[in-house]
Amino acid sequence: MSQRAIDFVNNWIDTNVDANKPADMAHHDRRPKQLAAKCAADAEAAGISESEIKDGLGDLEICMITAIDRAALAKESKQA
Repeated sequence: MSQRAIDFVNNWIDTNVDANKPADMAHHDRRPKQLAAKCAADAEAAGISESEIKDGLGDLEICMITAIDRAALAKESKQA
């Protein structure tokens, strides 16, 4: 497991994921796939391979679904 890959993705999510609504996978929400691709490209540019991310976190698209849902929930909680 690569702690630097985990740290990179967590920091990337904090900086780049902002959601007003949870991921809607029943209707083929494109955001998780798009965010995963952008994160992977940014990680590669930082010298972190997709395999290193996968070893540390598993499927990056699933991580983005979770990140979108958490961001939407956090935003909803602030508005309540």
